[in-house]
Amino acid sequence: MMNTIDNLLKETNKFFRNYWCPKDIGNPSRWKLWDFNNSIPYHDKGGCYALIKGGVVIYIGVAISKGTENYKNHGIGTRLHSYIRLNKNHGNSNKYCLADDWKDAADGIMTIGFEQEDSPLAAALEIYLIRKLQPSKNVQHKE
Repeated sequence: MMNTIDNLLKETNKFFRNYWCPKDIGNPSRWKLWDFNNSIPYHDKGGCYALIKGGVVIYIGVAISKGTENYKNHGIGTRLHSYIRLNKNHGNSNKYCLADDWKDAADGIMTIGFEQEDSPLAAALEIYLIRKLQPSKNVQHKE
């Protein structure tokens, strides 16, 4: 299976069909592509993130930390700060950009968030997607 964004969405839908119970916890979130200008989608939640290069998913990670004192339960926002920085050349481009060690490896970030009580499911989604998509930068959880 190719590790494209389309397949990321398809496999996520399969995961939710198999492991999500809408009558108990409502409808699941959907992946959102971040534009590097506004807040990171789901920055205030736990969830998963995908690093993208040319429409291909190169890395999938989980972000379900407790966050920091001022940003409690902001797992995605807290985790992605290690991948991004303010853009010094913001005048003609985006407010944020990828950090130096990722700027050549990736060109986009997608996120999917969970309510705090459901955030442990993000760890299962991460492993499921890594096994299905085999992103090149993930080294664990591959079959």
